[in-house]
Amino acid sequence: MAENGTDCDQRRIRMIKEQHNGSFTDSSLLNERKRKDREERLNIVLWRKPLITLQYFFLETLINLKEWTIKLWHRRSILVSFLLMLAVLTATYYVEGTHQQYVRYMEKKFFWCAYWVGLGILSSVGLGTGLHTFLLYLGPHIASVTLAAYECNSVNFPEPPYPDQIICPDGETTEGSISLWAIISKVRLEACMWGAGTAIGELPPYFMARAARLSGAEPDDEEYQEFEEMLEHAETAQ
Repeated sequence: MAENGTDCDQRRIRMIKEQHNGSFTDSSLLNERKRKDREERLNIVLWRKPLITLQYFFLETLINLKEWTIKLWHRRSILVSFLLMLAVLTATYYVEGTHQQYVRYMEKKFFWCAYWVGLGILSSVGLGTGLHTFLLYLGPHIASVTLAAYECNSVNFPEPPYPDQIICPDGETTEGSISLWAIISKVRLEACMWGAGTAIGELPPYFMARAARLSGAEPDDEEYQEFEEMLEHAETAQ
């Protein structure tokens, strides 16, 4: 029985070693295959292999169109509702009537909000120049509104010409009636839209990194590879 137990232990140890050797071999082969795939991807560029690059581009475009068509078909009720709502809004915008004053007001507010959202996106993206639109646009706008509010003792600036020009409203005002909360309330729309734009500007890099992570492809970035090695060392230490 002792000899049988010894034989069983030896077979178990041999099997464990074979499994470890097999896992190490598979790991090395997988790393070698990833390295070759990365080198092949680096060589597939438009000025070196234009036909292959264009072929992959059209195939990827067809695959994406097919996936989007399937998704739209599964959500056709939402699509139909959206198209109907768009048709109603278009008719409301172009048909003459007493409602046009409200339409013009909403149009003005929409473009005003889109303006500040666009500035927020530019501030987040930077366009490679480090452009920060808070210092160039939002900060001076808040400063001008604050100075005018303390000078006029009111934030009820007439529109137009506000915000292009800040003119004190007609009528008597009480000294010291202006408060910080009144100024914040006056510029809250611009500040919130600018902040929303900065958040939107951070979404494309996030989705690109998420897609690369989910696809299983390792980005060809030295900082990313160093970060992965740091995580592996941390897991080994734990």
